[in-house]
Amino acid sequence: MKTKCSRILAPVLMIGGFGFWVSPSDSFPSAHFFQASSPLSKLITDAKAKLREGVNRRDTEACKSARDQFLGAMLETKTNQAGPAYYVALADYRLATFAFISGDTAEAGRMIAEGQQYLERVLASSPDSGESWALYGYLLGLEIALHPDRAMALGAKSARSFGQAEAKEPANPRVHLLKGIYWLYVPEAFGGGPDTALPSLEKAEALFAKENVTDPMKPDWGKDEAFLYLGLVYRAKNDPAKARAMFEKTLAVNPDFGWARSELASLDKK
Repeated sequence: MKTKCSRILAPVLMIGGFGFWVSPSDSFPSAHFFQASSPLSKLITDAKAKLREGVNRRDTEACKSARDQFLGAMLETKTNQAGPAYYVALADYRLATFAFISGDTAEAGRMIAEGQQYLERVLASSPDSGESWALYGYLLGLEIALHPDRAMALGAKSARSFGQAEAKEPANPRVHLLKGIYWLYVPEAFGGGPDTALPSLEKAEALFAKENVTDPMKPDWGKDEAFLYLGLVYRAKNDPAKARAMFEKTLAVNPDFGWARSELASLDKK
C-alpha cells in the first residue's frame, strides 16, 4: 500500500538569491548563535513556533511568514548566520513538500533549489553539521522527482550527503529521521520502501527518546514525525494495529498535528 505522499513524491526521492556573509568561525549547531535574551533569539524562536504551526495545519502562508522571519534574523546579524540559514532551508523543505502535494512542481523546484543553496552556505562554514548534511541529502532526493533523468547522479550525491550526516552526528535523531523518510519514498525496485526505511526510523525514535534540547535556538523538531512515519511504514506493511499505535503516539507528542489526525481517521473508516 502506498501513501498519498508516496504517490506524489516517488520516483524520488533554484534561489531567490538571498546571499549572506559567513565567517570561518561560524559553526552549526552551536550554542553561541544568539544569547537567550537577545531580540534575535526571540525572532528565531517565534519563527520556529510559526513554522511548527504551519506544518501542523499544512498552512503554506504560515511557513512563508516563518521563512521571512528567519531571513530577517539573517539581516540583523553580520556574523553567525549559519543558524538562521539552516532554518530558512528547513522552511524551504516544508514549502517544497507542500508544493509537491498541491501539484505545483515549479514552486517545489524553486524551494528545493533555494534550500540547497542555503545549506551549501551553512556547510561551507560548518562542515561538521550532520543535521545540515541530512537535510541537504533529502532535498537532493526531492530533486529526483523533478529530474528523473538525473536520478543516478543525484541519488549518488544524496547518498554521500547522508553518509556525511551519519559520520558527523551519529546520535542526532533528525539525521536518521530524514534518512528514513527518504528511503520510504524510494521505490522498492531501487532498494527503498517501508522495510528499508524502518531501521532508520526506529533509530530516530530511540534517539528522540534520549534528546533533551534546552537551548531554544537549536533544532528540536521531528519527534512527532518519527512516530508519524513509523505509522505510515506499519500501514504500508499491513499492520494497522501498530500503525494506529504510532499515530496515537504522534498526537501525544503534538496534539495539533493535522496529518496525524487524518491518518488516524482513515484507519477508523476501515
